[in-house]
Amino acid sequence: MAEETVSSIPAPRILPWHASAIDQARTAWSASRFPHAILLQGAEGLGKRQLASWLVAAVLCETSGAGPLQFCGKCASCQLIAAGSHPDRYWIDPEEDKQQISVDQIREMTGRLTQTSYRHGYKVAIVEPAHQMTISAANSLLKTLEEPTPRSVLILVTSRPSGLPATVRSRCQKMVVHGPSSTEAIEWLRQESGAEADPQLLEFTGNAPLRALELAQEGRFDALNEGMQKSLGQLLAGRSDVTQLAAEWDTKDAKPQLPYRLTWLDLWLTSVARAAIGGSADLFTFPARSPHLPSLPAALNISALYAVVDQVRALKSQLTRTALQRELAIESLLHSVLQVLGPAPAARR
Repeated sequence: MAEETVSSIPAPRILPWHASAIDQARTAWSASRFPHAILLQGAEGLGKRQLASWLVAAVLCETSGAGPLQFCGKCASCQLIAAGSHPDRYWIDPEEDKQQISVDQIREMTGRLTQTSYRHGYKVAIVEPAHQMTISAANSLLKTLEEPTPRSVLILVTSRPSGLPATVRSRCQKMVVHGPSSTEAIEWLRQESGAEADPQLLEFTGNAPLRALELAQEGRFDALNEGMQKSLGQLLAGRSDVTQLAAEWDTKDAKPQLPYRLTWLDLWLTSVARAAIGGSADLFTFPARSPHLPSLPAALNISALYAVVDQVRALKSQLTRTALQRELAIESLLHSVLQVLGPAPAARR
């Protein structure tokens, strides 16, 4: 089980687009039908971790026992939550340098849920991201889900519910976090950053405000756009080595990280395909940003291009797998890009 620290667990927080999920939780609590297992699902960047942290704090809050579900922030339980030392809260995520949540972590957690509460109230466990449990870990949850201990709550947080076994999903009550409208997201970003929000940044993140806020800091979005164009431009012009570029993209401390690079590549390749189908000669880049990409072949194999898009998406979905040889997978992807969009073989000699 990952060590619980104040820095590793987000502070309890309700964001504007969490309203429907909060209403669902409060209605169930008021009717004494609060579920013993919740599948908290939604896209990345919507603050599911913050919402899960709030749900835990509210369930454990001393004022919730005699009233509506809330996080008062003042009682002894809430003070322990803030200090990261509440003995009845268990937060499970992948251990350091691991990609998956192990069966040993889940067994330790379920063992704690069967014990008596230290503060004579609820015991709450969070598994996040739940889709990164190993198959054995997910299966070990079944008994806890089928025979829950009284006054215990399990919250599974995921952006990929399909990555969980159906037997696990069916035993949880689903709570969906829906994204905000574009207008709501732009206003929230403006308030959080103190600057005007970039609509293109929201488009890039799939209207995920927390991801947009992260990329807006220190000009990271512009750096990503410039860096991707430069590296791909050099690759397609024959001035860059595939192996070296793959190593650069896979650097763990690189900013931006590989998932953002793959998202950018996905959007760019898709725009190339659409422009080719429509006969457009527009520059394939984000508007109002300087292009650095060379001219692409006049005749493109659209089917092959979409096959590369599929390869990008497959790699992105596989990044959490422990056995994935990331650098080799990136090399394979870059070779595919070069084969479809690069110069003819004779021109590469």
